[in-house]
Amino acid sequence: MRQQVADQQHTMEGLAEVNAVARDAMARTDETVSGPLAAIGSELVAVRGTLARLDGRLTTRFAGPQSASDTANPPEPTPEPAPQAEPRPTGPEPQREAGGGIADAGEPDARILRAAAGVAHATLEAHRDTWAFLIQVAGNEQHFHIPGKVEDHDGFVSVRFSGPSLVAALTSLAHVIGTTGNPVTRAIADHIRLKIIASVQAITGNPGRDGDGTPLRIVIDDRAAPEQPEER
Repeated sequence: MRQQVADQQHTMEGLAEVNAVARDAMARTDETVSGPLAAIGSELVAVRGTLARLDGRLTTRFAGPQSASDTANPPEPTPEPAPQAEPRPTGPEPQREAGGGIADAGEPDARILRAAAGVAHATLEAHRDTWAFLIQVAGNEQHFHIPGKVEDHDGFVSVRFSGPSLVAALTSLAHVIGTTGNPVTRAIADHIRLKIIASVQAITGNPGRDGDGTPLRIVIDDRAAPEQPEER
């Protein structure tokens, strides 16, 4: 029994020595590690302070003093200039009268308009594009009535419409000729107008009586005359 007690006491003393050695080693380790870490932390604090001072100096140097009015009312940014639109090509200017108004050259007189108004029906024969142009020019006029039937023969149309539509076509074409700046539009409108006037003048020069005579026929299909055979 005494031997067992002595052995246990010896074991406890050995453990105490081991604990003491371990505590001493840990203390030395803490001193070895914590010392450099503390030094590094101090250096980081010093670096942060130096950077803060440099930042303050740079801000003061480049920002410069601002007055109270500048701070309260900062200058508005300068707007960028708007891109300039490219000029669109235009045709020659319409002819103008001496008083400054636009002259509708060749506008039909009242006699032509009255003769056109008296036509019961007229037949227009032209290319489909020419008929479409006439509708575009005069289609919105109050007295122009688009016929419900249009005969189309491979792009060449035959249309029947009334005298009021003829008058509306003449006045609308004359207006376009006097106002448009597009030379192509002016040329097409003037050509159709002259064809209608020429047909109506055939009535005024040789009018029929009581429905007799040849119905008005407007053909817009200019062609070269056939070659004459050579004389032998």
